[in-house]
Amino acid sequence: MPKVTLQAKQELSRPMGARWLSIVNSTAAFKIDGEFGSLVGEVGRVLDLDGFKQVTFKNDTDEAIDFEYEISNIKVYAVGKGVVSVSNAIEVSRIRESIKVDANATVENGKMAMLPSNHFEALAVSKTHLPAGKTLAVFPARLAENRRAIIQVITDSDNFTPVRIANSEENTATGVYLSGNKNAPASFEFETQTAVFVKNDSDEDITLAGGEQWRA
Repeated sequence: MPKVTLQAKQELSRPMGARWLSIVNSTAAFKIDGEFGSLVGEVGRVLDLDGFKQVTFKNDTDEAIDFEYEISNIKVYAVGKGVVSVSNAIEVSRIRESIKVDANATVENGKMAMLPSNHFEALAVSKTHLPAGKTLAVFPARLAENRRAIIQVITDSDNFTPVRIANSEENTATGVYLSGNKNAPASFEFETQTAVFVKNDSDEDITLAGGEQWRA
C-alpha cells in the first residue's frame, strides 16, 4: 500500500490503475481532485474511480499530512471485530467496551430530527470587498457536521453585479451564478465541507456578506 506525505499546500498527481481507491490511514483530511470534481479524502472513504485514470491529492492546510491508500479492482468492506453475547431470548447481555457516538440527528417517539448547527461565524470584514475580475477564498475548508456556507451580493450600486461561486479557484468559471445589489441582494446557501471561492464577474468592485454555520 502506497504511503504518501503531502507537505503544506502541496499537490501530488497519481495514476489509478484500478477501480477502487481506499484511504487506509491519514493524519488529517485532504482533497482528492480529478475529472469527477473535488472530494474530501479521509480514513474509511472508498472511491469508485470507474472511468477515471488519475487523481490529484491536495493538502490545502499549513501542516504536512501523512496518509496511506490502496487501489484494487474489488471493493473492500470494513466490518466490526467486536463480539457480543446473545441469549436464547435474543437480547444482548453485555457490551464489554463503551461506544462513543457523535450524532447529528436525534430520534424521539419514532421520529428522526436533525440536530441544528450550534456555531456561526460571519464573513470576515477583510473578505467583504472583491475587486472587479478577482477571485477570493471567502471560507476555508471545515470538516464539521451540518456545515453550511451562506453568500450574499449586496453591492451599493444600481447595477446587478454578478459573481461565480465554486469549491476551487479553477472551477469558478463554471460555478454557481449570482447577480444582485444592496436593494435586491442575491443569496446562495449550501452544505459543504470544502473551501468556498467567489469570483467577481463584473466590471466594478462588489460587496459580499454571509457566514458559515456548523455543528461542533
